[in-house]
Amino acid sequence: MSDAAATPLWSGPGLIQVFFTQTDTSVSEETILKWLDEEHIPALMATGVAKSGWRHKAADSAYSKPHMLLYKVPDLSSVLSGKLETVPRTSDLFPDGKPIDDFVTVESKVFTFVQLYEPTKQPEDAGNTIIMAAMEPSPGGEADLEAWYRDEHNEQMSKEPGYKRTARFSLLAQNRTDGKESERISFLAIHEFGEGHKIGKDVKPLDPMTEWTKRCMSNAKAIDAAIYNKQKVFGAAAES
Repeated sequence: MSDAAATPLWSGPGLIQVFFTQTDTSVSEETILKWLDEEHIPALMATGVAKSGWRHKAADSAYSKPHMLLYKVPDLSSVLSGKLETVPRTSDLFPDGKPIDDFVTVESKVFTFVQLYEPTKQPEDAGNTIIMAAMEPSPGGEADLEAWYRDEHNEQMSKEPGYKRTARFSLLAQNRTDGKESERISFLAIHEFGEGHKIGKDVKPLDPMTEWTKRCMSNAKAIDAAIYNKQKVFGAAAES
């Protein structure tokens, strides 16, 4: 299993996570997804900041963050280069050339890589379904949560049907286009699953639910977890 080296925060590998939530129905969801797939994401990939990109849709239609984009970043220093600011946010697909921000709220998060748990080597694009699990420990609980992942939870998760791997990250920065403050949830785990998984649409505790798991859950300051199904792949992942 590979771990992040002791490097400055804005260097080395990481992840950009983006949530799109529609706020104005004067543009259809279909149009927004067309813009993402055919204009915005290809333009972002062309900057070279991200190696691979994925668009996911929440399995539970009632979940508050229905659309999620994930971008695998080889070197986080490129995020500070200004290249992402050159990616257009307007389109002829939108009325009067308005920017995407008039129709959706965008919540963006940048994470540094922490750990890859991969019992069997997988391709860049390994699964069709992910469990997105974000947790914020109570003050002083960081070491226990980190140890829980490394010493128990990853291995327990790997025994589930269809399991491929788990990638873990730590929050560096976040932003919302509506000006509201995002809740800080600094531990992120992306659990990937392929054919034969038994996940469904709701995140459920693993069975058996261990005492360590119960402690981490009860001590957490915040938890955000959801199941997402892959919709489209970009970059190197599309070629794997």
